Amino acid sequence: MKILSLLLLFTTAALCAAAVPRRPKILRLASIVDVQTLDPAKQLMAFDSMVGLLVHLPLLDVTNGPTGLTLVPCAARAWSASPDQRVFTLQLRTDVVFSNGRSVVADDYLYALERILNPDTGSGDQQMYSGIRGAKLFAAHETNHVAGLRAPSADKLVIELERGDPAFPYLLQIAAVPREEVERLGSGFSVRPVGSGPYMVQEWNRGAQLQLTRNPHYHGPEPQHLDGVDLFIEGDETTHLMMFERGELDVAEIPMPSFRRLTHNPRWQRLIGNTQRFTTRGLIINTEIPPLDNVLVRRAISHALNRDLRMRVAQGFHTHAKGMLPPVMPGYNPRLRGYDYNPDKAREILRKSGLPLPLRTGLWHTTAEDMRAAAQGFQWDLKQVGIEIELKEVSAAELVASQSIRGTVPMGLSGWNTRTPDPSEILTSNFDGRTITSAMTGNYAFYNNPAFNRLLDLAAPEVDLPKRYALYQQAEELLVDDAPWVFLGHKNIRALRQPWLKGPILDVLNGYRLDRVWIEK
Repeated sequence: MKILSLLLLFTTAALCAAAVPRRPKILRLASIVDVQTLDPAKQLMAFDSMVGLLVHLPLLDVTNGPTGLTLVPCAARAWSASPDQRVFTLQLRTDVVFSNGRSVVADDYLYALERILNPDTGSGDQQMYSGIRGAKLFAAHETNHVAGLRAPSADKLVIELERGDPAFPYLLQIAAVPREEVERLGSGFSVRPVGSGPYMVQEWNRGAQLQLTRNPHYHGPEPQHLDGVDLFIEGDETTHLMMFERGELDVAEIPMPSFRRLTHNPRWQRLIGNTQRFTTRGLIINTEIPPLDNVLVRRAISHALNRDLRMRVAQGFHTHAKGMLPPVMPGYNPRLRGYDYNPDKAREILRKSGLPLPLRTGLWHTTAEDMRAAAQGFQWDLKQVGIEIELKEVSAAELVASQSIRGTVPMGLSGWNTRTPDPSEILTSNFDGRTITSAMTGNYAFYNNPAFNRLLDLAAPEVDLPKRYALYQQAEELLVDDAPWVFLGHKNIRALRQPWLKGPILDVLNGYRLDRVWIEK
């Protein structure tokens, strides 16, 4: 009788367990701004790239281990470089599949790269890949194929550069895209992309909510930890923090006004993660717009701004910046002389300029709370030395688009998140004067110094790292002297996670790596 009762008990428990469905493990996030695009060729915003890693599988990936950043295969199973760092050969995994069920082959990467290099695509990354042999002829529509891109077989990709570049493999964190889907969907590919990453778009109500679900055809090196991702696009950082504390979100950034309360609260202290970023925040000065075309005015602005106060360096939100390269960057120059906060020196430099005071110009900034507060502080700082500025608040997407157009934005609060732990990308993308066009450029300062450009050319193919870094340090010294940016600070990330969210969430290159986290409840 006792045995029968136990069997009945176990059977009843099993039936009850079977009747209760498993709760889906959905990662819940919130953002002030919507994702602009999930087309990997057109992503300019760091937030877009972060979400894009959930949808698109990179060819090579970067991990941050005990010995630092390491470049590892991802959609590729192996890669190699020629001794002169000019030819790169990648062996592809044969089990990587797009979310439409088609296998990824080497031609998909050729198409992805040529799409980036085609100016008709409007990719902000075009300049970064212009060192591939034949890229410039292709971009000028003089050829219909990039000579340095080859696919000898479905699982082999060869990329040949015009000259050696040891940092180029870091640019191979690119995603394959299927030509047939891009051509079928047109502009809709930005909203419903077909990728090979762990998740795919389930529903996207622009400005309200983005929902991702599992890609049923995913075969990547990292397992699908989640059943889906829900991104709510609403509110502000304070609202998001309230939602987090109520258990409605799994991750939240720490707003500046809440920093002290949270870091001194025993409940949240252990759940705060932080990391330095390969990021530089800047007040970008358009060197073609008067009176900002005067180098003395730009130097005076650099001395006038109380940068460390406005960027909350003492609280650890940013690290003090002397120049463009963050301290975590290989090749960082600790001897670089930057600009100290010195209003008297700023007034003296303005007197030497001979320009009548007050000077008047404009400053554009985004709707983010920290950027609004910083802009208002900078407005006050500049007024004390005789420079009056009009503030203009715009969306992040509008700021990026407007800064790329000649003669539009006098000064803009912006920055750069580098994908390469090498000085090449951050210096070349932002300051190579030969990238300036009347159509669109990533050189938002419209800065052009032939001596600086020459140093970039000498440094790029140098494989001897001490020599390479010395050349980039010389270039940065010229840059700081010309002051096309006010180097505000190097961003640090502090994020709250719920206790049930496991795995490495913060990343020095991407900020967040949400494809590597899982939920345990």
